[in-house]
Amino acid sequence: MLVFPSLGRIDRFYLLTWLLVAVHVSTFTTGSQYSSLSLASWTLMTTFTYSFFYLLPALVGGYFVRWLMGKSRHQRVAGVTVALAAVGLTGVTHVLLFSDRMIHTMYGFHINGFVLDLVTTPGGIASLGASLSTQLTGVLIVAALFGVQAFLYYVVVLRAAASSSGAFKCRWRWLLVVLLLATVSERMAYAYSSAVNYKPILFASENYPLYLPLSMRKAAKFFGIKEQERSGGRFDVKSSSLNYPLAPLNIESPARLPNIVWLVAESLRFDMLDPKIMPELWQFSEQALRLEKHYSGGNLTQMGVFSMFYGLYSPYWFPMLDNRRSPVLMDVLQQQNYQFGLYTSQRFTFPAFDKTVFVNMNPADMHELQGGAEAWKRDQINIGEMLDFIDSRDKQRPFMSYMFFESTHANYTFPPDSVIAEPYLEDLNYLTADFASEIGKIKNRYINASHHVDQQIGRVIAHLRREKLLENTMVIVLGDHGEEFMERGRWGHSAEFNRYQTSTPAVVYVPGQKPRVVTGITSHLDIPATVMPLLGVLNPPSDYSAGQNLLDPGYHRDYAVAGDWNRIAYLGENFKIAFPVNTAGAARDEMTDGDDRPLANPTEAMSSIQTVMIEMMKNLTRFKKRPG
Repeated sequence: MLVFPSLGRIDRFYLLTWLLVAVHVSTFTTGSQYSSLSLASWTLMTTFTYSFFYLLPALVGGYFVRWLMGKSRHQRVAGVTVALAAVGLTGVTHVLLFSDRMIHTMYGFHINGFVLDLVTTPGGIASLGASLSTQLTGVLIVAALFGVQAFLYYVVVLRAAASSSGAFKCRWRWLLVVLLLATVSERMAYAYSSAVNYKPILFASENYPLYLPLSMRKAAKFFGIKEQERSGGRFDVKSSSLNYPLAPLNIESPARLPNIVWLVAESLRFDMLDPKIMPELWQFSEQALRLEKHYSGGNLTQMGVFSMFYGLYSPYWFPMLDNRRSPVLMDVLQQQNYQFGLYTSQRFTFPAFDKTVFVNMNPADMHELQGGAEAWKRDQINIGEMLDFIDSRDKQRPFMSYMFFESTHANYTFPPDSVIAEPYLEDLNYLTADFASEIGKIKNRYINASHHVDQQIGRVIAHLRREKLLENTMVIVLGDHGEEFMERGRWGHSAEFNRYQTSTPAVVYVPGQKPRVVTGITSHLDIPATVMPLLGVLNPPSDYSAGQNLLDPGYHRDYAVAGDWNRIAYLGENFKIAFPVNTAGAARDEMTDGDDRPLANPTEAMSSIQTVMIEMMKNLTRFKKRPG
């Protein structure tokens, strides 16, 4: 009979369940986590403490139900309710841990919003490719996990009550003291490891679901603990957390390496490539590859520039930054003895491109102008210096020149001779501007700034043509991301993944290639896959990127992927769907049609891209090497 349990017996049940959860959590660890006394101690403390935290919702729920039902006059009903709550909640804990371990084993990351979106969508689980036998096995395992908890409840609570065995008194006070000490020790050990870059603990922490990193670098500096520099790795060297590239690069240098001029404009969106707004770039695009539905890899600068150089999804920014890992594209250019002239009208340090894209560059080759003159003037100066670099270069070596324009960044600056759109807001004051009524004037500022950038691009093209360099110089012109002017209810970028915030102009000039216009979807991710073969790299693009070669005759892309700090987004012809990749991203879901309007049937849209979601999940971890 399901009697109402005494507090001592329910305490014993939860204590033994804690032990079982700890055993379950230990299956997330690897053998290497016990290779030294310090690492093994940290692993045991973490397993002990996190097991309690994973079980905590079941503990709170179970004790609350027992307290609530203790007031009931119907003891049999109360006993059944308490038993169902205890077994059900602890069973759910085991099932979630088991499910997370399976996801982690297959894809290398834990359950997140992306996974939840996939499995809760009709047909989502089936799209994982699980056979009927796999599904039946999963059902049996889930039943077994609940069965273990039911058996434990029977032995510890029901059978003990029937036999009137001695009462058990749990000393929670002392257990909580031990838990607190273990938690503090584990936290401090991780914080120290973060400060000195002790990778065994840093990588082992990734095995635990919902693990919360703790950084105390300022405190470490105060106590004299020197922060260790993350090792970046160079050409075809794999760091301990990355498997990038997937294979050593096979390179056969062409007889003549192309020069590269790479021009990127802040917040330059797709419809600025217009004969009236940007006539210089428009005319040049008619001699090049013009990509009319091109998407950045992000809706903010970090992810936009990152994606065009690495050809990877935005979440890879974090391990690349942590490991100071340069893109293999830049590695190859250095190996091929290119000379560099890198210019920005902002900074290389924020975003941290000096620790990612250009981490291995000679500081003498990196030229930044920030503050002082207005952005449009800094752009003019930088272009002048870049042209001087091209003229004074060693003509026996190929060169790569990069320029980041700042004019088109809010508040959108331009000289008087660049005014083509009036009226415009004379002073864009963020605090006093009435964006609802003045957005048209604000956008006119942006158009004028875009026209100014076009004039500077025209200077570069004219110089290359005049010096007869276009016959052997590849020219790439992109925006880092787009910019919205309330077309879908927002101003600026970094908020959504609609076309206004993610789509940019894209002009790629390759000597010897016939001009053509691509009207289908293209992506920043395709840029490295297009450039690398021209440098003699024979590997397939899949060895180093998630992109495709734009010059391949069979090039076709069904969708693009963009991201920000917390989400990635599927960008297709018919709809766009944002998926959270961490807890913070779950608060800002976005599902729209191809015209960035709310979807009439979101469930149907999700169901139609199940296979794509699996592909995206694999790409999220393809270049990560799991520790252990």
